[in-house]
Amino acid sequence: MESKLLLEKELEPIFLQKFPPFSEEVKEFLVKYGPYIMLFFSVLGIFALLTAFGLGGAIFGMGGAAAGLGATFYVGVALGVITLIMYLMAFTPLKARKRAGWNLLYYAVLVGLVSNLIQFQIVGFIISGLIGFWVLFQIREKYI
Repeated sequence: MESKLLLEKELEPIFLQKFPPFSEEVKEFLVKYGPYIMLFFSVLGIFALLTAFGLGGAIFGMGGAAAGLGATFYVGVALGVITLIMYLMAFTPLKARKRAGWNLLYYAVLVGLVSNLIQFQIVGFIISGLIGFWVLFQIREKYI
């Protein structure tokens, strides 16, 4: 039996028993095309982070972060970088349907939730947590 990740044992019954299950077709679609969709949005996220640091203005003619932003902004950006790295690292194992890719996505969702809490984005925390874990637990069985 595979060991459970942080909070996985507690979240599993919630998202597998109390939330409606996905059809097999939806699960297969997410497992087959999800890594590519995630890769696309990760690349967009990289451009967003470059803009947040003001590099987008020099490269793409967009404005950067305003001076004097608080520490929560920079912690949020740092956690965003960590999350993006985890998404990019998960691409290859997800394509190969390996559990290591699912594990990286799981931890990326957790890091994103911590970022939301630090930035006091309570609605984002709730919505991204519910949707993120619901999807993750629905497709977990497809990864070995």
